[in-house]
Amino acid sequence: MRLRRGGWPSELVEGVRVAAGGRDDILAAVELSDGTWVAGTRAAVYLPDGDKLRRVGWEAIERAAWDSEASVLHVFETTAFGTPLRATDLAVDDPGRFGQLLRERIDASVLVQRHVPLVGKKGVRIVGRRNPAEADAPVAWNFVLDKGLEPDRPGLIEQAEAALRSVREEFGI
Repeated sequence: MRLRRGGWPSELVEGVRVAAGGRDDILAAVELSDGTWVAGTRAAVYLPDGDKLRRVGWEAIERAAWDSEASVLHVFETTAFGTPLRATDLAVDDPGRFGQLLRERIDASVLVQRHVPLVGKKGVRIVGRRNPAEADAPVAWNFVLDKGLEPDRPGLIEQAEAALRSVREEFGI
């Protein structure tokens, strides 16, 4: 394995370059238990996808969670309402700086986060995200119903969509 500037394997640097469609400097990376690598840059995280890397902008990452007992870093991507989050499990001894970068960039992507009650105290969490590396990038909006609220409840989705419109109007984004 040849290492390049920054100590990253040349295969990783090349994989990020290809997935990014050009140059994107790696800020943090970690080797997984199977010998493959994942990386993060200012604009995106690069996750395994078969024998190549898949670019996911920070605004498309819902959250990440570290399971220290299983030594697995779970990365969850946002999806269209009503579909399960896309989960990528990364087996790694210690996520180190890469784990810190995940947390920092996910947090930096959140512009607006608001809970709007719909039925008693239960409601919808509305989130507006923008890629933190692109100040003029469009805002990606999504909403998640609280546990116990079923989307097939009459009128609930319409209420959630109205709450989303209201929050968007309030922030003018």
